[in-house]
Amino acid sequence: MFDLEFHLENRPGALAELGEAMARAGVSFEGGGVFSHGGTSIAHFLFRDGEAAASAAKDAGIAVAAIRTPIIRKLKQDTPGQLGAISRALAEAGVNILVQYSDHHNQLVLVCDSEELAGNATTGWPADE
Repeated sequence: MFDLEFHLENRPGALAELGEAMARAGVSFEGGGVFSHGGTSIAHFLFRDGEAAASAAKDAGIAVAAIRTPIIRKLKQDTPGQLGAISRALAEAGVNILVQYSDHHNQLVLVCDSEELAGNATTGWPADE
């Protein structure tokens, strides 16, 4: 899985254009979200095929700001404190969480500043499906 970061214009239709570009290319979104800050909307979406998603965006004139390999973990949903526990494990390993969201399988998606350290620090949680 790959996390693609897009900087979209903060205007009506910008997200529609991204979604339509992926549809034309037959690329499915696996999770993600969009957050606005001033005149820009920062979008992070999860894709199985990062190259296909990046190509679809490029073909539509949408720039890809970054492509990263996230760690994906299944939290114990019925146990309070899971986000705090996994975040603390990462912090103690010196890992900074850059982006956090969920995928379509209710798994935690984390984009971190060190994929290797993040993977090692989160072995107590099952890996993605």
